[in-house]
Amino acid sequence: MKVELIEKAAQIVGDNQLLVNVVSKRVQQLNQGADPYVPTTPEMGSGDIALTEIIEGKIIWREADDEVSPDGSAPEDDLFIDMSEAETAPEDDRTITATIDL
Repeated sequence: MKVELIEKAAQIVGDNQLLVNVVSKRVQQLNQGADPYVPTTPEMGSGDIALTEIIEGKIIWREADDEVSPDGSAPEDDLFIDMSEAETAPEDDRTITATIDL
């Protein structure tokens, strides 16, 4: 991963641990065949794509609910929301919104 992408994404997310988790989850999705939300080049790895998506505000995330399903497992829903599927788009293209369920 490119250092300049990591630094830019870290400024947006604000929490390095959260950034690692968001990038890790998105890299996993990309490696499993998910389409990138940004134009890519052949030299971009999955990590660079995920960081670029964060920088360009193409993905937002939310924390998982602490609820447990009746069978004892945690919910398996996707923690990322495609900006095209979001109910309201942020005013600034670079804004990423995190919804925290406390």
